[in-house]
Amino acid sequence: MRKQRIQIPSSLYSLMIAYIEDHYDPGDRDRYFEIQRGIQEKKHMEERHNIYSSYTTETDAETKETLRSLYLDKTGIPSHGRWEPDFKPYNRTEGHTG
Repeated sequence: MRKQRIQIPSSLYSLMIAYIEDHYDPGDRDRYFEIQRGIQEKKHMEERHNIYSSYTTETDAETKETLRSLYLDKTGIPSHGRWEPDFKPYNRTEGHTG
């Protein structure tokens, strides 16, 4: 099985290394919570990426719409600001179809 690599921001990496090199100082709660927030953010980004990848390769229309909605929910786009799946944008060359 091939090992996957995950990229993290260099600032988070540096913070983690400094925390480890300080031998897990229990009094350094601020650094601990900053690392924890960075890791959680990375996990959420990876989850959104996996949902989007599944959406782009899905062939079943109903499942694809479920994945689209889930992705938009995870990215924080409110439901009232979304295009419907059958939305047809205005085409300037054809005029208004109205």
